[in-house]
Amino acid sequence: MQHTLLLGRALRFALSIAPVSAALSAAAAQQGNVDRLAHRIVTASVAVKPGEVVVITGGKHTVPLMEALAIETQKAGGMAAILLSSDKVVRSLNVDVPEQFLTQEPRYFAEWLKRADVFITLPTASDIKALDAGVPATRLAKVSEAGQFLPPLLDDMKFRELDITYPTRERGASWGIEGNTYVTMMWNAIGADYQRIAQQGNTLRDLLEQAKSVHVTSPSGTDLTFAVEGRPAFVDDGVITAEKAKGKKLVARDVTLPGGSVTIAPLETSANGRVVVPRVQCRFLTMTGVSFEFTDGKVDNLKATRGLPCLNELISASGGPTNVIGGFSIGLNPGLKVHEEGNAAYYGGGGVAGIAYVYIGDNQLIGGANTTSGNFGFGFPIKDATVSIDGKTVVERGKLSFP
Repeated sequence: MQHTLLLGRALRFALSIAPVSAALSAAAAQQGNVDRLAHRIVTASVAVKPGEVVVITGGKHTVPLMEALAIETQKAGGMAAILLSSDKVVRSLNVDVPEQFLTQEPRYFAEWLKRADVFITLPTASDIKALDAGVPATRLAKVSEAGQFLPPLLDDMKFRELDITYPTRERGASWGIEGNTYVTMMWNAIGADYQRIAQQGNTLRDLLEQAKSVHVTSPSGTDLTFAVEGRPAFVDDGVITAEKAKGKKLVARDVTLPGGSVTIAPLETSANGRVVVPRVQCRFLTMTGVSFEFTDGKVDNLKATRGLPCLNELISASGGPTNVIGGFSIGLNPGLKVHEEGNAAYYGGGGVAGIAYVYIGDNQLIGGANTTSGNFGFGFPIKDATVSIDGKTVVERGKLSFP
């Protein structure tokens, strides 16, 4: 359920942006052919049309791709606007801004979005671990609270969105992954076979939308069932087709690069069973030995051998149904890999092919009924999961097991 996390990126960005000229120059990107990638994005992923307004956001380290995207947009007849932030500006928002200003709502940003046809986001920062290091959870919750007015407005807006995770060595280090390993993996995943991902995603979507229940187990001890009857499922396959562009919900017209997942909001009172997660990251701290039970959709007996205070602080700083099941997803991208070397706990944000994720908290963007303060949500990766949809096995021991 990357969309909740990416919404947080957009909201923090709205509080820290400064407009810059599309003519801004920068050195060539360290990896990949940005011109070729930008052409693919503009012509295929978001299919810019003449006269469309395209807003491109990012950080200083992403300027080469932002610049290339703006150029390709202009060639396609679109009108490009670049908005820039940086590690320093976002860090200052988290650390330096007086608390009474943290909850100021960036409503101007919503007005900008109403006028946009395409919204392309890139990371505002390269060293993401450093952005909120040492910042109290209560302060972060106030920053998030400033943007909670926005999600109810998004479905009625017209824009389609692409969120690009621009890889850097520092970003990999934040996840505990060696820099070159992370950068290479991410560029490979960005260049994955999205036609194949779309086929698999559409198959899973159809199965979920026709199903009554889902059963998830794992060798670690997860044994969970929940109902999905009547809930829509959403495929992120890296391309916004003409059909997707007509989607009534933003999540239907929002994709990522690297993409590759199918997501659904379970019925909020339906989850029962046990979840056991050997590793998961909380604010870039690796929690270990996490376990809890769902009883009629609510989390009971949350435990961890290490790192539990981090999650408890996030939950305590938020409000609403933070302890209720919010989402479930299955990853589809073969270019993304699980990394658990050393202290790492990386699962591609739910995109690794065959990884299952269970989320608690806010799910309003994916058609659910949970609305939390600051749009709080938290995901638990189920590694080596076996997933059955109405008795049909679609993932077996962490491997996709359907055509």
